[in-house]
Amino acid sequence: MSSAYPRLTIRLFRPKPSMPVNVLNLPGLRVLDFKETDTDYHVKAAPTIVSKLCPHCGRSNETVAHAQKTLFIRDLPSHGKSVAVHLDVPRLRCKPCGKTFTAAVPEVDTARQMTERLAKWVGRQGLEYTYAEIAKQVGIDEKTVRNVFDEYVAELEKEFTRETPVWLGIDEIKLGRFRAVFTNIQGRSLIDMLPDRYGTSITSFLYSLPNKERITHVATDMWRPYRIAVQQALPNAKLVVDKFHVVSKANASFDAVRRSIGNQDKKRHSLGLKRAHKLFAKRQRDLDDEQHLTVSGWLNSFPLLAAAYDLKERLYKVYEVETKEEAWGEYLVWEASIPEELAKPFRPVKTAFRNWKTYILNYFDDERVTNAFTESFNAKIRRVYRDGRGYTFERLRAKVLFTDRLQKRVPIQEKVKVKKKPKFEEVGMARMYLMTHLVCEERAEYEIRTQTRQGNLGTDLSTLEALLDSGQF
Repeated sequence: MSSAYPRLTIRLFRPKPSMPVNVLNLPGLRVLDFKETDTDYHVKAAPTIVSKLCPHCGRSNETVAHAQKTLFIRDLPSHGKSVAVHLDVPRLRCKPCGKTFTAAVPEVDTARQMTERLAKWVGRQGLEYTYAEIAKQVGIDEKTVRNVFDEYVAELEKEFTRETPVWLGIDEIKLGRFRAVFTNIQGRSLIDMLPDRYGTSITSFLYSLPNKERITHVATDMWRPYRIAVQQALPNAKLVVDKFHVVSKANASFDAVRRSIGNQDKKRHSLGLKRAHKLFAKRQRDLDDEQHLTVSGWLNSFPLLAAAYDLKERLYKVYEVETKEEAWGEYLVWEASIPEELAKPFRPVKTAFRNWKTYILNYFDDERVTNAFTESFNAKIRRVYRDGRGYTFERLRAKVLFTDRLQKRVPIQEKVKVKKKPKFEEVGMARMYLMTHLVCEERAEYEIRTQTRQGNLGTDLSTLEALLDSGQF
């Protein structure tokens, strides 16, 4: 049966062997030959143009060809295969200084033995994948990937700008060792993370903040180097000891009593008390009926544990009053009620209040400044780091700080001082002004205007937490 449609003839174009396809798509390189293996693409190429500038003496037009050199250059992986470029580059000799050098090729980073676009790609991929994964995909060693990533992050650091907060939070997170964490309390965003929490590091960071005089409050825990750094770099800011770190000492004191009771009879009570530790850590008012029944059962069985639990709960009342005078009075009543047998486990709380009284009570001034919201973030970051997803601290910090979708950008209105533009009705008067404006510069009138610009508060912690919870980080 004949078809009603005409027969179509399809012709496939195949490039001639003498004209290899420009698989590199780099204008600065001319492809001479191409070979494909199971794991790699090998491309033989030559530069379309080279720089003859002598790197030794800086003279460019007095060089002569000296020899030919083949460079082994890596390029972007393609179709799941690594790409190796065998690049024929001339060696040149400078007549004035007599030294030889390899000509510089546009789009090629000869120092790293890779194309410039590959270097940028490796840097970006370092935020998402491990050094080992990138090295395997590209066909280079992990040390090279690490060095390229470090340089990429250094460039991001130069370009990255963020707003100095009005309320600054300083905390720490243990990732291998303690690292300082800085937050924008009002913006609920992360500003930066340091590789340590040494006093010199904290002080240097605070001094580096632009417009640091706008900081009015700093919330910290009771780590002495934080206090010294803030008093030195931010003398006009009010230091506030975060209430979370105060009441957490009472929780730690209660846990010491709980473990002591459990150790007295490990076979009968130790495991049960250990399993209930999360219920003991919750506020009594936050327990549901079943949880309240469990906690009450343990407290009724151990009067000393009940006394410790009562002390832990009543310390929260210090933060339920209005003024610092009331808060200090509430604390003194609490301290006087500590039984003699619980004096030792609750001694850290008394020491904290005696040594940090002024800064603890600063919480009750004009603003209720607290940095407690970062604790959930710290816990999730610790889990990611502990689970071993291939993150070094440097990669973790770079990914948290520089991933674009995590940035919290908001419009910021600010007042600026601008010079008034005089109004002239006649051209002659305008010309006269132009001739005399330099003399009258000091007499110029100014006005205050409100301008809006795009500001970056740092890494949005709610967005970051959502990514951590979803496993997409």
